[in-house]
Amino acid sequence: MESLTVPEYVWYWGKAEKDAGGYHLLPYHCLDVAAVAAVWWDASPTIRRSFSYHASCSELQIRAWLLFFVALHDYGKFDLRFQLKVREVWEKLHPLAGQGASLPSQFDINQYQHGESGLFWFKKDFFALNGCEPTADSLFIDDEPLQWSNWKPWVEAVTGHHGHVKQAEYASDASLSVSVDGRFAEIDQTARKEWLKALEQLFLRPAGLSLDNAPPPPSPLLAGFCSVSDWLASRCDDTNFSFHQSPLSISDYFTQKFSQDAPAILAFSGLNGTAKSYGGISDLLPAIATPRPLQTKVDQLPLQDGLTIIEAPTGSGKTEAALAHAWRLLATGQADSIIFALPTQATANAMLGRLESLAERIFTNSPNLLLAHGNARFNRTFTDLKRRGYSDVADPDGWTQCGEWLAESRKRVFLGQIGVCTIDQVLISVLPVKHRFVRGLGVGRSVLIVDEVHAYDAYMYGLLEEVLRQQRQCGGSAILLSATLPATLKQQLAAAWGDQRTECNPSAAYPLLTWLGNVDFPPISLARHETPKPVTVEIEALRLEGMEPDQTLLARLVRAAESGAQVAVICNMVNDAQRIAAALREMTSAPVGLFHARYRFKDRQIRENEVIDCFGPSGKREQGRILVATQVVEQSLDLDFDWLVTQLCPVDLLFQRMGRLHRHPRASRPAGYDKPVCTILLPCECNYGYTGKIYADTRVLWRTEQLLTSASAGQVTFPAAYREWIESAYQEKSWGTEPDLVIAGFEKFKDKTWSKTYSAKEMIRKAFEITPFSDSDENVTAVTRDDEMGLTVIPVIDSPKGRRFLDGGLLGDLDEFRRAEELALNSINVPARWSGWLKALCEIDEERRYWLTMTEQGEGCYVREGEKVAFRYHCDTGLERVK
Repeated sequence: MESLTVPEYVWYWGKAEKDAGGYHLLPYHCLDVAAVAAVWWDASPTIRRSFSYHASCSELQIRAWLLFFVALHDYGKFDLRFQLKVREVWEKLHPLAGQGASLPSQFDINQYQHGESGLFWFKKDFFALNGCEPTADSLFIDDEPLQWSNWKPWVEAVTGHHGHVKQAEYASDASLSVSVDGRFAEIDQTARKEWLKALEQLFLRPAGLSLDNAPPPPSPLLAGFCSVSDWLASRCDDTNFSFHQSPLSISDYFTQKFSQDAPAILAFSGLNGTAKSYGGISDLLPAIATPRPLQTKVDQLPLQDGLTIIEAPTGSGKTEAALAHAWRLLATGQADSIIFALPTQATANAMLGRLESLAERIFTNSPNLLLAHGNARFNRTFTDLKRRGYSDVADPDGWTQCGEWLAESRKRVFLGQIGVCTIDQVLISVLPVKHRFVRGLGVGRSVLIVDEVHAYDAYMYGLLEEVLRQQRQCGGSAILLSATLPATLKQQLAAAWGDQRTECNPSAAYPLLTWLGNVDFPPISLARHETPKPVTVEIEALRLEGMEPDQTLLARLVRAAESGAQVAVICNMVNDAQRIAAALREMTSAPVGLFHARYRFKDRQIRENEVIDCFGPSGKREQGRILVATQVVEQSLDLDFDWLVTQLCPVDLLFQRMGRLHRHPRASRPAGYDKPVCTILLPCECNYGYTGKIYADTRVLWRTEQLLTSASAGQVTFPAAYREWIESAYQEKSWGTEPDLVIAGFEKFKDKTWSKTYSAKEMIRKAFEITPFSDSDENVTAVTRDDEMGLTVIPVIDSPKGRRFLDGGLLGDLDEFRRAEELALNSINVPARWSGWLKALCEIDEERRYWLTMTEQGEGCYVREGEKVAFRYHCDTGLERVK
């Protein structure tokens, strides 16, 4: 040690093996974590910039504060109750301490939480060091030292590294029971204060700092940064961070771990990737492709943190434009990685496939491309990517290439070089879910790209706005993509970023690139000769009962398919899609596909792949086909139809659906379909039925209907219509012609919107107050989508040996991992309004899953009969409610 006397803090264990009896002394584990943090800091300009963003001191001093606080993350382990969790190790370190002494009860030992208690003890010790020894009544209220407000956010963040950052005022009193021998509290206090002084000498003094100084504001990334550093430093083996059980100079120990173990473990983790020099938008396009005018404009955007909004038509290259700007930021050290967030699992899966080939054009050395949503581990492309990494184990960099450590936990999937996810996974970073701050770290060190940003409800926008606020606070960047973004929503998102200058301009140019940051920068539009060539879609508005095809229209659909056309029918309700598909199959031998969200996940994957194989860019067009689908095809899936029939929906979503028409140039199309045609089914009266429940803004539905029926020459021309129609449908001011029924529906919608926005704010506020939820799929859905996703059903059949899945797998034969995997593959999402029927027929487990026992009827069909309802499942049609 630095003196002949061994400090008291040395004789505490930080990691221990209960059975083997091995242990790692606490101060050296804390220095392991600090060493990882130091190497990571030195390697990442993004981390350095984030911590310096709001600081007025030098980088050297910020680094010193960071390492000092990271080394305090396990402050709560300097406590007898924690040490007694592995009593045999404590007795090795203190062979005489327990003899004849009164020790804590086993209950107190089990209940002790070193994270929250570390916060309690640090505050108590800090007050004492500043001559403000508080009383029990004033500990969390009055008599605060002058600089406590500066120290408080740092220690809250690092002591929350096990899943929950708690505010100091809510930390429970962790004092030892009065029945415990008082000398133990004195020994613990001495160890803690000695540790503070030792870290002051090791980290603060060389930077000209001391315990008397006030630290700068921490980065919002601190909790996640500390937590991940702890995870990495806890990978103890014979090579890196091996257990250390005897006193050693903390300066010498830190130097060794900083120079040897920490660089090796950081390389192993796959956290740090290196971006190639920016090669221009052409490097992201196929060799024969020419950049579109919009794509070339991103090179004009400022090379600094900011919010970029790209408004451009479907199929205009927004994805590549966003990636190009992200690449520019990566190449200049403005970010370490990219996160691409999409509305649904299907759109995330599709984007993963698109990004697979682009990742290696942006990053060197086989970057980690990771998929993050509830069923990511079952995505074929993702599993192939990981398997490709495993095949490189002979290469010393194989672990880094495969990203195994990153992919093995949903908490880490945001820490690779490119993460593709559903928007839920991003929103968790601001919600009361365990380890939310790890996702926050992943988002903050990345360029966040949010696709289809128009596609969410008021609750989710409330959460997204908080994500944008935090992204700016940590010095990060975000890119929002939309073909159909109303001006009022654009203004709302800009305000969340902190920009009050963006005006609500319904007549702004289109396409348009808007950049908001620390300097004024005018929006970028296209010159007249650069604007996309106008595309005209012929529209046919049909008023039909229930907005469902009648026999005449069904016959037309059949004739179209039999003449070679690729036809889509898009419904707003799964029930409608199932019914229409069944009717069409009775009328023709031409293939009639069905695709919606109410399949078992394993069956839905098959259907999705079949849809892409048939209607994608290289689809099978040797014969005509019909696809009956729901909203699952309206966004991000690259599909190409000759004729589209759709039920009425809000104009922005209608345009998304129309974007699947004539999406790719073809040498020829069937006779009569050389021009894109869209047939829209309207209600016979001003009554939108269940469509009005799905799309609760009845005013937008009504206005969309009016725009369609009054369209000049029965046509809509893009891109002009994007701005004209959407702004007209979404303008705040009344048209003055809306029927009373529509006005009443709109008032209900406004009330519901206010309620959802308030709920989002309340959920964000609770992130610091309540015990966080686990990040199970069900909890993620509940807190990010305001329960709009409904219920999870698991269809099973009974057998003499117990429950089986529909394909015969016996639950009792599965180990814990296989059981979790099969449950996910066999789950079905159904509407929340089904809960009454399902409760009468199902067993509901702790995870709020509904177990629906069914009977096999032959030919792959399973049914469950109830008094008032019956359910039927087939892998072709999905789950149906048949009465």
